[in-house]
Amino acid sequence: MRMIVLAMLTSALAFGAITMSDAQIKKIGITVQNVRMIQGDSMGPFIGTFDYGDERSSTYTLSSEATVVNVAKKPGDAVKKGEVVCRIASAELLASSFELKEVQQRLAIAREYAKKDDTLYRDGVLSQRDAQRSALEVMSLKAKVAEITGRFQYAGADIRPSEGMMFAIRAKRAGIVSQGPLMGGEKIEAFVPYLKISDASLLNAVIMIPPKLIASIRKGSTVSDKNGKVIGSVISVSASVNRMNNSGSAVARIAKPDVSFRAGTSAEMYIAAGEKTQWVLLPRTSVTKYKNRDICFIRTAKGFEPKTVEIQKYFKEHVAVKADGFTPQSRVVSGGIITLKGALSGMGFE
Repeated sequence: MRMIVLAMLTSALAFGAITMSDAQIKKIGITVQNVRMIQGDSMGPFIGTFDYGDERSSTYTLSSEATVVNVAKKPGDAVKKGEVVCRIASAELLASSFELKEVQQRLAIAREYAKKDDTLYRDGVLSQRDAQRSALEVMSLKAKVAEITGRFQYAGADIRPSEGMMFAIRAKRAGIVSQGPLMGGEKIEAFVPYLKISDASLLNAVIMIPPKLIASIRKGSTVSDKNGKVIGSVISVSASVNRMNNSGSAVARIAKPDVSFRAGTSAEMYIAAGEKTQWVLLPRTSVTKYKNRDICFIRTAKGFEPKTVEIQKYFKEHVAVKADGFTPQSRVVSGGIITLKGALSGMGFE
């Protein structure tokens, strides 16, 4: 065995190829396998971050600071519409509650006056301008009630405090708590979303794309996971590049989510290319590192020839490389590659 390896090394150093007979190949236990030509139909890997679609999500914010008192539903919990998710202490909501009560009382009085003024106008006792003034006052107070009520609706809070300045925050929709407080005592910052309830069936992925590839991404292109399984399609592509991370982005709708997909987590993804190219599918065992390059060994009539390969995509048991230098008849070493790699010590090649 030592004499065979020595002969291989001498041959490799001299000619840039490894000369071996069929008998030697069989004795060492080297195995070869045919390559497979495939269409290179994807780009990547890219990093995609999962999140629930905003189309069927409700986000909660406040215009002033508040404090979480207690939590009934934590992130990941399912909720029904109207269920209490948490309770918060908010001076702003307390002031708005008092203001709403006062405006509603004024509105009730204004409506009585407007009703009387309308009767007097119809009887010819009151002028049209005076009657309209009463009606306008009612309209103004109704708009104010709607504006104050909107504050509570935006916050998802009850209009009346349950105790002191504590307000119950209720789910605006059925779904899953995709973002929310974990325990009482947490601070809620002004204008920063502190709670989000989403439809768990509507999962998206924001995929970071290098600037040189963003023009190749098309709306409707299929998106695959690292194992080649189609999981969704692109629904939008950014028209510009984010200066902060020097990346473009594409949003994919995940139609076939894996059980491991969770909002806020990331995964490798591949996007179908607009123009297909030719790739070669090699066994993973046929590719190795040599002097910081990926190489494989191609079977020749006299032995083996080392070849640098450019990996395009990884699969579970195979790897896709550019087709340059391969033919449909090419065969690569799939077993015993360590022996051949040892024969290349001290040799450079293309």
